[in-house]
Amino acid sequence: MAGQPITYNLDYKPHWGQEQFHASRARFRVLACGRRWGKDRATIMDALGRLPEMVKLNAEKKLIPRVNVWFVAPTYPVSEQVWAELKEFTPKAFIDGISETDRVIRTKGGGELWIKSAEHPESLVGVGLDLLAMTEAASVQEVAWQMALRPTLSSPGRLGRAIFNGTPKGLDWFYRMYLRGQDPLDKEVESWKFPTSGNPYIRAEEIESAKKELPDSVFRQEYEAEFLAEGGQVFRHVDGCVAGALEEPIGGHGYVMGIDLAKHEDFTVLIVADKGTRRVVAFERFNQIDYNVQKEMVAHLVRKYNNARCWMDSTGVGDPILEDLQRIGVVVDGYGMTSTSKKQLIDSLIISMEQETLRFPPIPQLISELRAYEYETTKAGNIRMNAPSGYHDDTVVALALCNYGLGQSGGARQKIVIAYPTLTRRASLGRVWSLQR
Repeated sequence: MAGQPITYNLDYKPHWGQEQFHASRARFRVLACGRRWGKDRATIMDALGRLPEMVKLNAEKKLIPRVNVWFVAPTYPVSEQVWAELKEFTPKAFIDGISETDRVIRTKGGGELWIKSAEHPESLVGVGLDLLAMTEAASVQEVAWQMALRPTLSSPGRLGRAIFNGTPKGLDWFYRMYLRGQDPLDKEVESWKFPTSGNPYIRAEEIESAKKELPDSVFRQEYEAEFLAEGGQVFRHVDGCVAGALEEPIGGHGYVMGIDLAKHEDFTVLIVADKGTRRVVAFERFNQIDYNVQKEMVAHLVRKYNNARCWMDSTGVGDPILEDLQRIGVVVDGYGMTSTSKKQLIDSLIISMEQETLRFPPIPQLISELRAYEYETTKAGNIRMNAPSGYHDDTVVALALCNYGLGQSGGARQKIVIAYPTLTRRASLGRVWSLQR
């Protein structure tokens, strides 16, 4: 019955770090943790454990619902995982009803536990919350926090508390919130930083294995929970590789081309580099063009650059187009994209850029995609590299294939020293095609 105290037992034994978090009475609490530390479990159990107290505090306020709790994740797939865990951990005797459609658990005593995604911040407005529990907060857009979620904690009568958990991803708003929690004069926020090794149930051998396999910056961020200036950025030397302008072909020079074909709403990208100078000399990007026309465009650029040798993603739709290009005389090799082979391809591009053995002009779309490309850790704890949600990676893949072609053409990596005069006019950055079907 509403208004009566509720009690239940949670099947949960927190480890030492989780106990510190649970003991805090700060209004805002921030958990910056390495992967698999147990931050989601701690967040859910803390919310469930404090629910009876919140029901009691709101008993005379005539609020509907009596206690309103939101669990917010950066994307819908991540929120689905939180939803599954919340249903598993909530004591069955405590549940009044569950709506799978709305993803809400209604509890005895008048509480409601909602699961939300922050992919569309405009959908997170208009309510007051007693508790906001945000998972993977570093991946939640700052605008979602500032414009949508922070105001939900200011509603009259509501308790307005919040938990933020996540693995660091640069010096963002989550980092700033963490710093507030480290200030002994800021009584509203308390924060903690725990490495993966702080979970006593993770084998030390597993962590040591990850340290050997992963790039140092990735391990420090994902396992040691370090806030790094470049966060999860894959390509950390973009500016050092930007130089020069696109060039017309030179007689006697050899060229290679990387091709990434459009799939669905993506773009087809063609990138040509000079084998001798290892500089990008041609760039074309287009979409919504019939594949037969695309093949002619590829063939034209190949012939223009002294019958450049090509490498292309031959996965899926690329395989029959590869064969068609070969039939019309284009020297093109396929590169089969699997999770392993793509990682090898990107790793090689990372090395070339770090060593400055590849240069490209200031092409806005290419630079934008390189800077946005990031490391991502799956729920299974695996590291993969891709463009963040809402971004394309076509130019990155085309550049990586071009770089691979340079290596296959026998050109050893040598640091390129650029010594040409400062440009006095803006260089052409290639054609950008966009034709309606």
